[in-house]
Amino acid sequence: MVNLDVNQLLPKARPLTPEGADLVLDLRELLLKRGHPGDCVQCFFGLLGNLDRPGSLAPLRHWLESNLEVAVEINQQIRETLPVRFGKTSSLNDYCQHVASLIRKDRNYTEKRITLSFQYC
Repeated sequence: MVNLDVNQLLPKARPLTPEGADLVLDLRELLLKRGHPGDCVQCFFGLLGNLDRPGSLAPLRHWLESNLEVAVEINQQIRETLPVRFGKTSSLNDYCQHVASLIRKDRNYTEKRITLSFQYC
């Protein structure tokens, strides 16, 4: 992500707490350095309490949904990728459980161990 995009995206994220301000700074550094996408999503969900405030995290959410995907890995091979769509999910744990449930119910994978991870598109 180029500096211009980050500088347009994050000023709209107005955290209500000092911890939220730290998360915005962490997220800015992650995006500028193209850090681990899972860490970006974790910061986003840390800020999520502010999502209902108009304009606060919606641009960031849309960027993450447009630029990240969930990789489904079995036996150290990526079998498929899914678009990131947070919907009304309120936590990272809930989102991961939703995606894992979707994979188990909607797919015909017989393997017991399936790994999910975030990656850039």
